[in-house]
Parts: sequence; structure tokens; C-alpha cells
Amino acid sequence: MRCGAGREELKRFLDEQTVGLGRLETIERLLQLGVVAPARCEQAALRCDVERLVARGVPRCEAMEAVAMQCGCSYAKVKGAVYYRAKC
Repeated sequence: MRCGAGREELKRFLDEQTVGLGRLETIERLLQLGVVAPARCEQAALRCDVERLVARGVPRCEAMEAVAMQCGCSYAKVKGAVYYRAKC
């Protein structure tokens, strides 16, 4: 693979690295390769948990508070996950 590879080349590379693996094994392999950032995964999970509660009618701030308590982390961490979007 060359430096500055296009999206299709990257997909082929990742496919080669994960061929024959199950879903969880694929996730583990992507983490090992360093192509998936654990912190970003955690932020996405927190965001999804908040959005799930909001979809049920829970006000956003209350949802963030509930997720923080459920996950054992700070409200500020959940709020950051909900409002922070990485710049690509």
C-alpha cells in the first residue's frame, strides 16, 4: 500500500487484515492495528446511549446525567462526547 492511499485501497488493506475473522475478532484486530481509536469508540457509545434516552422523551441534559451515572463517569465527559465532533 502506498502513502496517501485512496479510500478503496484502504478498504482492501483492512479487508486483507481481517479476512476470515468474526465480528469481535475483527474489532480486536482493528484496535491492534491502531486504526480504531478506543476513546472515539467510547464517545460514540456515550452519544448513542444519550440519543437513545432522548428518543424516548428524556430531556437531553437529564439523559446525559443518567448516562454519566450509569457509566460511572462525569457529566462533563458525557457532555463532551455528545457535543464534540472530531474534525477530519
